[in-house]
Amino acid sequence: MTGIQSKSFDEPDEAMEFGDKGRSEIVTINDVMVVRSILEPGWSWLEHIKPTVEGLENCPLHHNEYVVSGRIRYDMADGGSVEAGAGTYLDIEPGHLASVVGDETCVLIDFAEDWGEE
Repeated sequence: MTGIQSKSFDEPDEAMEFGDKGRSEIVTINDVMVVRSILEPGWSWLEHIKPTVEGLENCPLHHNEYVVSGRIRYDMADGGSVEAGAGTYLDIEPGHLASVVGDETCVLIDFAEDWGEE
């Protein structure tokens, strides 16, 4: 081995489907997990994730995320919110709701923490 490892999101280690509104593809090298989420217009955490996780009112995960394309909005449990588009990096604490904004597919790269602990 030359000290370089690579994986493709075209052949992810894991994938999660969100009905007809999107999916997340996960690749892991050593202990680093990277998630590419492709979320269609109309996708929201409340509609597409909450029904699959018992007892949670909002997302319990911490995200370090880069918006590749489209727009996404995060609403925090404490009342704060942010809308972000392509080229934006976000550090999002647990306790948020997310939803795609507009009519463009939103593609996100998430340098995930603790996704395996759900």
